[in-house]
Amino acid sequence: ADVTGLVAAAPGIGLPAGGSAALTAVPETLLLHLQQVKTRWNAQQQAQLEALGIIILQATAVFADPHTVTITPESGDPHTRKPDAIIVASGSVPVFPPTMRPNGRQIIAPRFASALGRLPASIAVIGGGATGTEFAYLFNRLGVAVTWIVDQFGVLPQFDRQAADLLAALLVRRGVRLVQGQMATRVDTAADGVTIVLADGACHSAEMAFLALGRRPDLERLNLAAAGLALVDGLLPVDAYGRSVKPHVYVVGDATGGPMIANRAMAQARTAGLHAADVPAPVCPLETVIHAIYSDPQVAQVGTLTGPGVRVASVPYAAGLKAHLAPEAEGFVKLAADAAGRLVGGTAVGTHAADLLAPVAVAIHTGMAAADFAALYAAHPTVSELAFAAARALD
Repeated sequence: ADVTGLVAAAPGIGLPAGGSAALTAVPETLLLHLQQVKTRWNAQQQAQLEALGIIILQATAVFADPHTVTITPESGDPHTRKPDAIIVASGSVPVFPPTMRPNGRQIIAPRFASALGRLPASIAVIGGGATGTEFAYLFNRLGVAVTWIVDQFGVLPQFDRQAADLLAALLVRRGVRLVQGQMATRVDTAADGVTIVLADGACHSAEMAFLALGRRPDLERLNLAAAGLALVDGLLPVDAYGRSVKPHVYVVGDATGGPMIANRAMAQARTAGLHAADVPAPVCPLETVIHAIYSDPQVAQVGTLTGPGVRVASVPYAAGLKAHLAPEAEGFVKLAADAAGRLVGGTAVGTHAADLLAPVAVAIHTGMAAADFAALYAAHPTVSELAFAAARALD
């Protein structure tokens, strides 16, 4: 029934109701659907902010001095404001070396994906982090021949090796050509496509190249010196509440470095906002922020799986009935407990892996014992059962 529902909804997002979706996907309809979702979501968020009395300005802002910002609206004259507190949430920008820069045609990056009018026959995805992984998966699912070029740090270097290796193996099985171990040094263009040159001199060709080489905090345009702020290793040092060396200036989100994920930014923003408003605020529990890769299967992790006295146990997705009702049952859930028996981390690969780890994050935050977590049973059959089954495997 679930699959039937997905098939019935497919034409509305640019996929056929039957046959091979990979061969007949309509980029224009897919992009229109994504744009409509983005527009609705942005409108909803803006309405919620305005309902709280928040004034939204489409403008740029820079420091004039430690307590003053100069605001330049899209239309109108610049003006200054002296707020009681300033929260910097300037996000991040992609990193492109001189020999690998997007041109919007043969060489693209995430910001060009929303304007991609057609699917190339082949594409080389350069980068093994979250963005590279998700786009290698996406292009493969849409029927594009994918060459995935990953440097010596491997696929998803911030994730559990078993989890990252399983996802990579599944993508290779689906036809992704994984080239791993050498850094790409440049991308050459020609009339018929691109050639990616690796550090060892090897070359790989495709119709297009997609660059996912990492990101850095977007702080250079803020005139930080006027505020008495200085970067340390490209970052503004902050305390647990997000305060910089100027106690009234807070920094949150991608501007604080990695992992650059939305839920981490939300958690930091809540802590900083409450603290700036002089409302008692708990310290942002970054160790309980789930980091997820939105491929199929998903990969997700929370907390840590390593440390003195840490015990780890895992169960396969096939240990739950729900996995057998899905097209693919591959995957696993792994939990870790410290020497005192408290849950300290988890990772998962499989359908709804990010959702599955939500109760694990709560357990870590509350200092819950693995034995107490193991006593709980989720609804059957659901993917959620696997988290508790993994805890029972720790016994």
